[in-house]
Amino acid sequence: MSNVKLTGASQLVGPSAWRNATIAAGWLVLLFVGAYLITPASILPLVMTDLGVTEATAAALVSMPQVAATVVGIPIGALLDRVETRVTVPAAAVVLLLGSVGDWVAASEGTVTLLIGTRLLAGVGMFVLWVASIDVAASAVSADRRATATSVIISGYPAGYALGQLGTPRIAEVVGWPGVFPVFGGAVVVTTLLFYVAAGRVRRFETSREPVTRAAFERVVRNRNVWLVVVVTVLGYALYMVFNSWLPTYVSQRFGVSLAESGAFVALFPAVGVVARPAGGWVSDTVLAQRRRPVFAVSFVGAAVLAVGMFYSATLTVLIVLLVLAGAFVQLQIGLLYQSIREFVEPSAAGTAVALASVAGWLGSFLAPVAAGELVATTGSYAVLFGFAVGLGAVGLLTVWGLAESGHGGVAVP
Repeated sequence: MSNVKLTGASQLVGPSAWRNATIAAGWLVLLFVGAYLITPASILPLVMTDLGVTEATAAALVSMPQVAATVVGIPIGALLDRVETRVTVPAAAVVLLLGSVGDWVAASEGTVTLLIGTRLLAGVGMFVLWVASIDVAASAVSADRRATATSVIISGYPAGYALGQLGTPRIAEVVGWPGVFPVFGGAVVVTTLLFYVAAGRVRRFETSREPVTRAAFERVVRNRNVWLVVVVTVLGYALYMVFNSWLPTYVSQRFGVSLAESGAFVALFPAVGVVARPAGGWVSDTVLAQRRRPVFAVSFVGAAVLAVGMFYSATLTVLIVLLVLAGAFVQLQIGLLYQSIREFVEPSAAGTAVALASVAGWLGSFLAPVAAGELVATTGSYAVLFGFAVGLGAVGLLTVWGLAESGHGGVAVP
């Protein structure tokens, strides 16, 4: 995290145009990071044919960067608390670019093990860009707008998924599918340079320039509310991925449409996050005077209620409408999670806190589809998916009930 730290009492003196440019450039960074990450997903048949691998191996290539982020996330978060965050952005982009060029070489030569390794390398750069973007966005605005800024900037990530899904097949027609990786990797480098320049023109909120101490790190680890936010994050992302991973198959079987058609319908679920994630931050900052817990609670309750409605939907049209609403409710809290966990720790430990939430989110993303698949295999019915979603919502609500309020103008509740 940046050695230039935050306080709710400071006054922003940077020009608003550069502040907005910083947020916009950070959004573009995460747009292309998300597009790079999802690249293999939309061309899996080509990947399987050219590399001679199974569906499971091809699908695993999609998640390799996330695996790397989960493994190295917390140490990197602690390291970022000791350096100037803005300086790490171009370096992280170069790491991702090197990984993407390695992807191109490995895929062109048909070397699966090397492709796995280069995707893991790119995942390290991806994680640094994620945490650094959140930190810079938060430090560029005043305390009453930080949740909004954070939520806006990370909405670039689901937009990147959509870009990757739509753009990869078309780019592959021009450069071949292995060449798509460095195309998006190069775009990440270009946008990080814009981000670096814009952020350098914004004077950021300051308190301490001291790096995180061991004692401060230990206080993060012992903080009950930090771990409750971690649990909320796991549950929120698990709920998100239950819908994302299994609904295409359910819709196809329930209503007799092709997987391509059902996939297009279900794509609306993450796509609505481009609006819902910033909306959650804005509501918390502006309508609720920086209170975070009501948004978390509404997110879980709304998603659980809509899961019941989707199960009883008699027509595809009704299901799609409820699916879009569920996507909005689930994602209201996603941007807010990273700001909330920052507010429970000292400014010098904010990187560690964001890293914890990030690892928790990816962990929930990994575990939920696997658990849902086991439940379907055991029961032989897709109805259990909706019951699982309701259960996640209920446990999420109970966890939020025990969570202290982190907001109140950016002053964490002890």
